[in-house]
Amino acid sequence: MVFGGRDMELTKNQIKMTKGVAILFMLLLHLFCTKTYEGLYIPLIFIGDTPLIYYLALFGDCCVAIYCFCSGYGLLISYKNNKENYIKNNLMRIFKLYINFWIILFIFVVILGPLMGQGESYPGTLKNFILTFTALDPAYNGAWWFFTTYIILVLLSPIINKVVVKYNNTLVIALSFIFYIFAYIQRIKGVIVLDNNILNWFIRQTSLLGTSQLPFIIGSVFAYKKVYSKLDNICNKIRYKNMVGILIITLMIIAHGIVQTLFVAVFTGVVFICTFNLMDKPKWLNNLLSYLGGHSTNMWLIHMFFYMIYFKELVYGAKYSFLIFPWLVVLCLASSYIVNLIYNPIIRNLNKISINFIERNQISI
Repeated sequence: MVFGGRDMELTKNQIKMTKGVAILFMLLLHLFCTKTYEGLYIPLIFIGDTPLIYYLALFGDCCVAIYCFCSGYGLLISYKNNKENYIKNNLMRIFKLYINFWIILFIFVVILGPLMGQGESYPGTLKNFILTFTALDPAYNGAWWFFTTYIILVLLSPIINKVVVKYNNTLVIALSFIFYIFAYIQRIKGVIVLDNNILNWFIRQTSLLGTSQLPFIIGSVFAYKKVYSKLDNICNKIRYKNMVGILIITLMIIAHGIVQTLFVAVFTGVVFICTFNLMDKPKWLNNLLSYLGGHSTNMWLIHMFFYMIYFKELVYGAKYSFLIFPWLVVLCLASSYIVNLIYNPIIRNLNKISINFIERNQISI
């Protein structure tokens, strides 16, 4: 219990809703974060010579930071609640994600690639397919880089959680931030480039991990220290907290429009998560975002096949951003249902096998 107030941590549904916002940010970012919009879409509102939608899309670059924060937050709670089975549960979490990934890989690469006349690249070489299938070095889809990074974060999370619980959190975040700075420079500037492909792979994965671990660790610290509860108690004393929240988000969008660098995405992402969840929202919006959050993994893994690879003309054929964006959301959701028709029965059977295995072991004991 937080002294003098409520202990109101982020709930599973709030995390799910936040992921729903993050996937919308991701789609917005990838669709409209370009100033060379000619031939893609017709802007309606400009700020100077730049479409307004560009600045909104630019703010969406915090989407990965939001996902990482939510993952770090949720995994720290899982660690505290069930340390004995934590690693086993994480391995099962990763295996289920792989199954989801493989279904999408086969539908959108193995089947759809040749059907769309792009079989030379999708699936292309056996090497590319194996590296993607194992997630060692995913090809085919630029958004899939995070798949490998997420798996590494989950595998490292027992160590991260122990560090967060055992050591001074300010020091932990400070060291994480230093790692973030060096990783960001390497990721953006490519300072270290070697002649060895394997070593270059390690360097690239380290830089991607380095730029993702900071929001992950901040999420872990938030869960351990119950930071959100403290913010919630402060926020409840503010009379017009929704207006303040909208003002904060608006100012962040304006500031990021001035400082147009991915470096700040971690900070805008964390502030957005707190501000957005502390605001009072209508039930229909909560339900919509929760619904989108439930499909966010599929939408993340699928959306580039629509707007960039196979169906670019179909997506941008809507011409105007206010039509293109929901159109892509609908296409991704429809595809997500198809993927789930295959995924859900597999997971149900997998869960049954796990339960039967546990029951047999208990009987034998």
